[in-house]
Amino acid sequence: MNNLSEECLPQIRGGDEQARSALIGQYRPFILKVVKHVCKRQVGWNDDEASIGLIAFNEAVDRYRTEYGKTFNNFAFLMIRRRLIDDFRKKIKIFQNEADWKEMLCIADNASSLDAFERQERAAALAEELASYDERLREFGICLRELEEIMPNHRDTRQMLVRIARYFCNKQDWLNDLLHKKKLPLKAMTKEINVSQKTLERNRKYLISLILIFGCEDFTRIRESLSFTRMEEDTRYVEQL
Repeated sequence: MNNLSEECLPQIRGGDEQARSALIGQYRPFILKVVKHVCKRQVGWNDDEASIGLIAFNEAVDRYRTEYGKTFNNFAFLMIRRRLIDDFRKKIKIFQNEADWKEMLCIADNASSLDAFERQERAAALAEELASYDERLREFGICLRELEEIMPNHRDTRQMLVRIARYFCNKQDWLNDLLHKKKLPLKAMTKEINVSQKTLERNRKYLISLILIFGCEDFTRIRESLSFTRMEEDTRYVEQL
């Protein structure tokens, strides 16, 4: 894909929607390729991420200036990646009580600042890891977007599930069973943990989402970004396991 010819920008910004549509048609493969690269999975035009990429591309057309010192393609790439990062930040609000995502995912407007660039790179790396996490969740019939709906309402329940997830990850046979069979070894768990099978089944998806964070080395950035310290202050439950 060649870089955008700057000659068409004034025409588009002047309100020529036909020229804008033609440009978008020309860049559709580029937009989808960038979205797939950031999300680390196959994405089609019916997916929300592709729509976000298209909106970001339109924004890049309106905002691009040669004095930024970047080619249009590079500028559009950064704009699409930034908007996808923002989308992942919204999805991950499931953990808002246990993490400071605002700091981790802050992208400064001043892209020329070295500090801002480093924060942007860290945010992009975390967003890519979240995309991989979403892909892994889908293997278990879960997606990142639904975690907000399945999160237990009571903090005590969330604390309990975090402790169970940590304990679970220390049981290599349980972890292997989950990763290979894609389901929790409920019978073994109820024999060793003082929790009913009904409770485990009701919170299955949320518990699996935690186990993947604690038990998979692929998600170290997510694990390090989340602060579960406050959720583990009461260790009496762990001692009962």
